Amino acid sequence: MNDKQLEYFVRIAELGSFRKASESLRIAQPALTRQIKKLEAELGVALFTRGTRGITTTMPGTLLLERARFIRRQTEQAVADVMARGTMPSGAVSFGAPPSVAELIFSSLSKSYLALYPDVRLNFFEGVGRLRPWLLSGEIDLAVLPNTRGIASRQVALETLIREPVYLVGRPGEFPSGHVCTWRDVVARPLILAAPPSTVRGWLEAALARTGERLRVVVETESLHIQKELVDAGVGHAILPHSAVYRDFEAGTLTLSRVKGWLMDRVLAWRTDRPLTPAVQKMIELTRVELARLAAAGAFGESPPEKPATRRRSRG
Repeated sequence: MNDKQLEYFVRIAELGSFRKASESLRIAQPALTRQIKKLEAELGVALFTRGTRGITTTMPGTLLLERARFIRRQTEQAVADVMARGTMPSGAVSFGAPPSVAELIFSSLSKSYLALYPDVRLNFFEGVGRLRPWLLSGEIDLAVLPNTRGIASRQVALETLIREPVYLVGRPGEFPSGHVCTWRDVVARPLILAAPPSTVRGWLEAALARTGERLRVVVETESLHIQKELVDAGVGHAILPHSAVYRDFEAGTLTLSRVKGWLMDRVLAWRTDRPLTPAVQKMIELTRVELARLAAAGAFGESPPEKPATRRRSRG
């Protein structure tokens, strides 16, 4: 008995007709009949009987039908299990983001993602100017970028999820609540910036290229923590997005002046010239959810934050 004979037998039994089974299986009826006769000869029993109601199974045939259906269900379940296993996230996901975004999402993403897909290993990277080359070289699978400059859309999928205001960041008491400045106010001050290429450096250098002026950069660092420490120490001013400073503003450790007309995008990006693994696909889905949750909670701001009623110093 082979699988084909078993399939033919089940189809005849379920349809109650050799003719209907031959049409369903797209096999000539005489050939179908020969296969059943071979099966009956091998088993030594008759499997069907003809009656006024058409073809019905004999007692041995009914037993075989029951077993055959069980085998079919087990086979279908095995295939489904294997296919599901093949699409269940496993392996690794490498994800890069600017420090301000990394600080907000990597911890919560780790918890929610690994609770669902514990077989995946997560690799997180912080960066500013290095995110694009990391993504294009394949060192990371996924990135949150501050803009799409220098990215070919034919190679990378780009999905803008968030747009947030940008601030000139000063020491406590330096700027009044709701203060707004222009890029000229920014370039007049000693600055603590990430090294190029970075979105903010690009904005400033493009503006100054028309005037011949030069930036006064006193410290270059990609470390968000160090930038804020240096601002607090009076070394200079940082230029940071809302997500990087709103907690410090609420704690009273920094004051902010919104830079007029400057908005920083948060663009989710991944390569399109290679298949996405299930693990990366699930990370994309969860990242969308997490950024939307944070946006609803005000982490990316919709307007300049208002001065808290009570301010306190905090080094947290």
